[in-house]
Amino acid sequence: MRCDVLLIGGGHAHITALRWLKKHPCPHMKFKLVNPRAYAVYSGMVPGFVAGHFDRNEVEVDLNRLCVEAGVDIVYDSIVDFDPVGKTATGETGASYSFTQASIDVGIVSAPVSLSEKKGNLAVKPMSHFVEAWQQDSGNLSEGVAIIGGGLGGVELALAVRHKMNACRLPTSTPLAIVDRSEILSSSSPSLRHALCERLNAASVTIIENAQVRAHENSCLMLDSGQSLTAQLVLWTTGARAPGWLEESGLETSGGFPVINSCQQSISHPDSFISGDVASLQKGRIPKAGVYAVRQGPVLMQNLIAKLNGAPLQDYDPQKDYLKLVSLGARSAIAEKWGHTIQLPGLWGLKTLIDRSFVQD
Repeated sequence: MRCDVLLIGGGHAHITALRWLKKHPCPHMKFKLVNPRAYAVYSGMVPGFVAGHFDRNEVEVDLNRLCVEAGVDIVYDSIVDFDPVGKTATGETGASYSFTQASIDVGIVSAPVSLSEKKGNLAVKPMSHFVEAWQQDSGNLSEGVAIIGGGLGGVELALAVRHKMNACRLPTSTPLAIVDRSEILSSSSPSLRHALCERLNAASVTIIENAQVRAHENSCLMLDSGQSLTAQLVLWTTGARAPGWLEESGLETSGGFPVINSCQQSISHPDSFISGDVASLQKGRIPKAGVYAVRQGPVLMQNLIAKLNGAPLQDYDPQKDYLKLVSLGARSAIAEKWGHTIQLPGLWGLKTLIDRSFVQD
């Protein structure tokens, strides 16, 4: 059966879009969400999950409950083909989903194709896959871990992994490294970079910059510099790409990511909307951070409804900066905004309060 709006994926933007719809019902319109699972992992709590502070159910948003409350049908399936011209999507189950408008919020895959299927390599995104894999593979960290990608997410994971190692009573000499193709935390303010590098050094995390992975075999991570590291497990936070079916859909892309205008519409197929990390803004740039996707959601839902009604659409105007609450492995955090960094005992509690409120809303 054809639906007015097909929502593909349970990303952060779709979560807040559904919450907006719950408060502003549209009973005359038919919405359908297609997602592989009945839950969505909240990215802000993943480092705490890795460190062992949160159970899996504490970091998951209940999509089934949210859809029921918003009056949206939910189907558990993974999209494998998308036709923006014929306005159909095909699921892994073989089911076909026809739509008047589609909205895509599926997130990215954060590992190169050449390594993502090899044992011992975990792509941190999609995070729902990573959370499941971490539960299975985190029992034995004694042969070392390497994190590929030195952005904020990679640094948070490195500190979380060291905390997990300590909780497992592994010696601090257990290999743990963070590898970046340029300089770690290159997009962060100098004050935040300095503070986090101090934390990494205190946690005995080896920092390797200006290096790329050449191979990973038999717990040995080989770099293009000729250096090798002991790493049974490699966590990939970089090498981002869109799902193959989206790259091949015919939507206009840039660097493999669908290009959208300020209303979150595909610039080549205006009945297809894309949000979150998997979209590329035509004019300007949206950092691939969950806080931006969260704020896209309400505007996205209003635009989907407005377009069906033939009404004007509104622009999504991303904020210039946002309060970053960065977890530090143990139950502590550091805050940064506008280049100013502070460390206070209560920041972990504040971060946890904000994160839990998002998951449980």
